Amino acid sequence: MDKYIDREHIKEFYNKIDNVWSNDVWHNYSRYTIAKFINKHSDSLTKIILNAGSAGNTYGIQCDEMYHVDIADEKIKNIENAVCASIDNMPFDDGFFDSIICVGSVINYCDALSSLREFCRVLRFGGDLILEYESSFGFEYIHSQNYKQDACIIETQYIESEHKQWLYSPKYINNILINEGFEIIDQTVFHILDGLLYRLVTEEKAVFLAQKTDKFTEYIPYLNKHSNNVIIYCRKL
Repeated sequence: MDKYIDREHIKEFYNKIDNVWSNDVWHNYSRYTIAKFINKHSDSLTKIILNAGSAGNTYGIQCDEMYHVDIADEKIKNIENAVCASIDNMPFDDGFFDSIICVGSVINYCDALSSLREFCRVLRFGGDLILEYESSFGFEYIHSQNYKQDACIIETQYIESEHKQWLYSPKYINNILINEGFEIIDQTVFHILDGLLYRLVTEEKAVFLAQKTDKFTEYIPYLNKHSNNVIIYCRKL
């Protein structure tokens, strides 16, 4: 497989669709879990916030100022403080932001190392980062060469379109964050059993069962390492 992700293809795709979140059971559950996690830490998300890869979503965050960054310019063209840029190369001063959120698996379309280094650069000391991504440890990949890879590119289908995206291992992401001076404070894993259940039941039934069991399986050793999605809250020291 060609180890290259075409950003122009990504930009064109997200500019032309009405809603960046597919209206299916998998993504509806992802959106709910992300919103719940952000709300849990909303008291820390104040002052000047970078919403990286926002597509215009605010996630209900109340702050002094929110800057939206996205390569899909059509999604942010009528928004105040919006900048069309990739998250690994942004036109902001060092330490400009008090908090950063990057969710919706945005980082899976980018190089994690360069993106997280850029987040570190533009975030002040003591600032907070909420990051969500898709993991190579997901049971969905257990019989593929991508399983447990630190970083690999996969081909996938999304809203009737073929995509390439990165998968990252939690160890790889955590090591980058720690090396860049972040302390990981909180984490939620979700879509844990879906990848196994797909082999037995429909997608809708698999996600329904995951919604019911994630709250328990995220505390069970071995199982909690195999979620498809991870969301973390960390602080720059």
